[in-house]
Amino acid sequence: MSRKKRPDGRYELFTCAWRGHELVGGQAAVLTPADAALVRDADGIRWCRCLRCDAWLAVPIPEDPTAERVPGRDQISLPLRGPALRDRYVLRLIACDRAIHVAILTFLAVAFITFATHNRALHADYQNIMNALNGGGAAATRVRGILGYLRKAFNYTPTHLFVLAGICLAYACLEGVEAVGLWFNRRWAEYLTFVATTLLIPYEIYELYLHVSILKSVAFVLNVLVAAYLLWAKRLFGVHGGHAAEVERKQALGGWEALDAAFPPPSPAAAAPVPDTPDTPSLVR
Repeated sequence: MSRKKRPDGRYELFTCAWRGHELVGGQAAVLTPADAALVRDADGIRWCRCLRCDAWLAVPIPEDPTAERVPGRDQISLPLRGPALRDRYVLRLIACDRAIHVAILTFLAVAFITFATHNRALHADYQNIMNALNGGGAAATRVRGILGYLRKAFNYTPTHLFVLAGICLAYACLEGVEAVGLWFNRRWAEYLTFVATTLLIPYEIYELYLHVSILKSVAFVLNVLVAAYLLWAKRLFGVHGGHAAEVERKQALGGWEALDAAFPPPSPAAAAPVPDTPDTPSLVR
């Protein structure tokens, strides 16, 4: 059996499911034929169209309307929809990845500072633990895993550990700035994330050359995908038309043109109140 095509508007439907629909004209006293693409009355029921997912929702006609007319299109702020909304989800997913990096790097910085300030005491405790586990034999120098990494950490001087902590904190701040900028869909954050991610790729390739592991491979693939997405889909550095083409795409696929294409405005005759016929439910998409 052939695989079914994923439904269109899934990002819009998901967003409306947890944030609610975007409706206009529900409290207007007077509706005009020009408003029929967004709101209309039929048989004592007011049908309002969601500006995000295009669903028509039935609301009662207000007895005490709070507005005289439906706001004009120049007064309505359209919510994100289409590819622009999809990009928002992708960028926020990358922002969550950066937030995880911030947490890990901050933890490492705290660990390095702790080792640097309590190096002697921790080293003595570590030696006592290893002697107890291995009977003071040579096996203590060949231990692997977490205890092995701890043994290597004691090989660094406190000065080196403070330097490593500073590097981790600096990179955590960089990743934090990226996360905030991407979460709020800032163009500068896309450039910053692309440059910071691309600079790490050669180092990751070198690390994979020295030793291949699942963690290194996953991190490398994710960074390559992030860099490729930002460069091509977000049109950085003039690629694929650049910023002007990106703005034009958002207007064409997420503005009034896209909204009218999804549900064209009806003719004045069709915009009139619909009589009580079995065809009335066809107003609901």
